[in-house]
Amino acid sequence: MEEPKCGKCGGEMERGFVVDNTYGGVARPQWAEGDPDYSIWMGVKMGNRERFTVRTFRCTTCGFLESYALPEAAH
Repeated sequence: MEEPKCGKCGGEMERGFVVDNTYGGVARPQWAEGDPDYSIWMGVKMGNRERFTVRTFRCTTCGFLESYALPEAAH
């Protein structure tokens, strides 16, 4: 995927990721299909939901963030 132009100001976008702090570590966020199904024990039940890692771009001019959830092959 090519770096997009900023949808707000037309500036250059740079690749990055949003940090997801987890118990004992840091992870990259994921997008999951459907609505969340909450569990008392696990937070959200994931089951066999399709998931994609989120790729985020930041505008170097205005700071606007734009995120995409693409299959790994498209990154």
